[in-house]
Amino acid sequence: MPFSDIAGNRRVQDILKLALAHGRVPHALLFTGPQGVGKRETARTLAQALNCLNQADDACGKCESCQAVVKVYKDKATGRDKIGTHPDVIEYEIEVWKDKTSISIEQMRELKSLAGLKPMLGRKRIFLVDDADSMSEEAANSLLKILEEPPLFTHIVLLSDGTVPILPTIKSRCRILTFLPVSDEDIEKVLVARGVEPERARITALVVRGNLDRAMSLDWKEIETERREAWAIFEALTTGREAAALLRRFGSGRRKEVKEEMGRTLEMLAAFGRDAALLAEGGDVRLLLNPDYEHELRTCAGTLAPASALRIVGLLQEAQSSLDRNVHLGLLAAGLTARWRQAAISM
Repeated sequence: MPFSDIAGNRRVQDILKLALAHGRVPHALLFTGPQGVGKRETARTLAQALNCLNQADDACGKCESCQAVVKVYKDKATGRDKIGTHPDVIEYEIEVWKDKTSISIEQMRELKSLAGLKPMLGRKRIFLVDDADSMSEEAANSLLKILEEPPLFTHIVLLSDGTVPILPTIKSRCRILTFLPVSDEDIEKVLVARGVEPERARITALVVRGNLDRAMSLDWKEIETERREAWAIFEALTTGREAAALLRRFGSGRRKEVKEEMGRTLEMLAAFGRDAALLAEGGDVRLLLNPDYEHELRTCAGTLAPASALRIVGLLQEAQSSLDRNVHLGLLAAGLTARWRQAAISM
């Protein structure tokens, strides 16, 4: 697909298009950023553009070469659907079917051996390595040689969500492009174009925190369930009915999964907080982020002074920033709970 068909991260796309137009695409690239923000789609579009039969600075998405990069086929070894039949565009990912948890040294040794072979059909040979931050040190060191002296016809694109630091020796040999979360507006547009009702598209965009992939895969019933649970926490903390609601929910469990869930919950709590502040100040109900919760919000907002509601919103924004800085989740939940109650009762 052309870069213009990928939602968000226009700055990254412009950098790549300019490099394509001048024939100066780096031979080693590191795409880093949160999950679901278009890193893989952008890497595949770059691979298409490097071998596109019709364009020089973008992928037409229509020629035989472009279509081969994204063609779906059944992997005989795993029985799973995979993407890409172009012989010069090769993707590596964690081999889940072999119960692997990281990119293996065997995969990187294979990449090295193939990288020196001239393209079979296209102008360039491109390797995409997903979950590059999962590489063992042994696998990363195996990749170093080819990153130091890549053949002129070879490009290697590493994809990382940043949860685990990439070895400095790898990073220093790559041009790093940082991807940001997709904006709510862009996610809404994509969902509406796919036939999702505008209100549901807006709420979904709010829930996924810039993760377009999650927005595309979420079922509306899942969203409703998460919002009900978030509302129960908001109401419990605001009224003081159950002070431990947040801590009980996020005080334990596997960190990565709990962190992702807590991030979504904080986003929803902040939206409820903004709505409560709006109603406490007598604002226009047409501006509500959660119009289907208007009755519940009015009841809750009636117990809050406008200043208190705004302080709660500020606390939630601080908590979101702290979460991104990898603070201890239990301490974050406990601190937010205590400060929330103080903000709710102060006038």
